[in-house]
Amino acid sequence: MAVAMSHELRDDDFAAVGAASQIPVCALRLAQKTHAPNLWYLYGGSGAVNSKSKALVESAADYRNLFGAEYRAPLMDIIDFEFSGRFTLCFFGGMQIDQYGNVNMVCIGDYEKPVVRGPGTVGTVFTSSFRRVVLYVQHHNPRLFVPKVDFLSGPGFPQDAAIERYRPKFSEGPVSVVTPLAIMDFRTPDKRMRLRSVHPGHTVEEVQSQTGFELVVDGTVPKTPEPTAEELRIIREEIDTTGVLRRLIE
Repeated sequence: MAVAMSHELRDDDFAAVGAASQIPVCALRLAQKTHAPNLWYLYGGSGAVNSKSKALVESAADYRNLFGAEYRAPLMDIIDFEFSGRFTLCFFGGMQIDQYGNVNMVCIGDYEKPVVRGPGTVGTVFTSSFRRVVLYVQHHNPRLFVPKVDFLSGPGFPQDAAIERYRPKFSEGPVSVVTPLAIMDFRTPDKRMRLRSVHPGHTVEEVQSQTGFELVVDGTVPKTPEPTAEELRIIREEIDTTGVLRRLIE
């Protein structure tokens, strides 16, 4: 997943991640060490800009990310970056993601009497202020991928003109969704989620069975390119030297 997410990044990006972001942090650092050396990134939890910590840590809010960082952005600057469209890309997760890329981080079930209460909107309220958004989740199942989110905390393509009219012209919205099974995008006329590629070892049928709505499938779906030997070496020897990502799947 980290390698696939790194391929979404460009050399001129100024990207941001939230607190629990081990996978996107790895993607950012991998991109900077390979095809995007001029990439800038900010850890929303700690304010660290271009952190060069010697090992990947469990949270982007960890103070250790400040070691070797080029700058520590204060909260006021971070909010200004979010509102003004300075960030060109952000990685977001969610408790629920629907077929139009809308994200729920607030609650499962009725808002007044939820089955599960989430962490809140956090930074997802700024999704339309980022030029591009990459969604990612560590699981892929029908409880997570639902036809319609129970609470809209981060708009993707909400199919509501009253909401859509507030989207800045520079915002492309969600451009991809990366999961342990596949990569999806929204390159469809009505902005419904489309299956872009399936990871090696998985099938289109498996991905569809683990999704709570019908994915758009255009012809033969390609396999996601496997990580190169050099990409794996960089992750294991230069970025995640203590095996933080490996522990996520143990």
